[in-house]
Amino acid sequence: MPLHCNKENKAGLFEVFYKTFLFLLVLSLAFLSGSQASTIPVGLTFNTANYTQCNTLLIQIRVSKDKSFSNLVDQSGWMTCQPNTNLTYSASVPTVQGNFYWQGRHMNPCTSEVTAWSAPFRFYLLLDPSKLVSGDVNGDSFFTLVDLIDLVQYFFAGGPPPTPPQVGDVNCDGKCTVGDLIYLINYLWKFGPPPCRPYFKPLSLQQVK
Repeated sequence: MPLHCNKENKAGLFEVFYKTFLFLLVLSLAFLSGSQASTIPVGLTFNTANYTQCNTLLIQIRVSKDKSFSNLVDQSGWMTCQPNTNLTYSASVPTVQGNFYWQGRHMNPCTSEVTAWSAPFRFYLLLDPSKLVSGDVNGDSFFTLVDLIDLVQYFFAGGPPPTPPQVGDVNCDGKCTVGDLIYLINYLWKFGPPPCRPYFKPLSLQQVK
């Protein structure tokens, strides 16, 4: 699998998620128009900031369809990278629309010590926009009360963003804001209008939240 290390600015989880999403959106649409293969390449970025134990380190990345990583779809070998860089790994995932989870760990080649796997990152592989369910904040293909709770946690408790972000734009104004949360509350308990179809236009980082 191709990979590279580069001296870019450090990217936080929030930036990594949206960069990954936009990459997947463009890549998947191009893929569908020209190929019917059973897997698709996905670029995943792992940051090695604040590592000072050795001049080099080894990184391993794995991808799964579930949070417990019992259904692995890809796992890399050990890849050499320099400290304080971003390593991008091209994983192969099945062409199934929905949530995927990935995580990484590193080995100190000076001592052979291996860390625990990192906290999981989540991304949504978007292949067919017509199958998106408006209000499906957690990306399980259904709109339920759980999605409303997840949206509350996103805005007020640092929870993960809607996946993909378009499904959080339930009033179709091109933004995912607290107004969408109020819209869903009115729909569920005050007989308000139902969520509209997902607004299929990439939302900028500034527009979300």
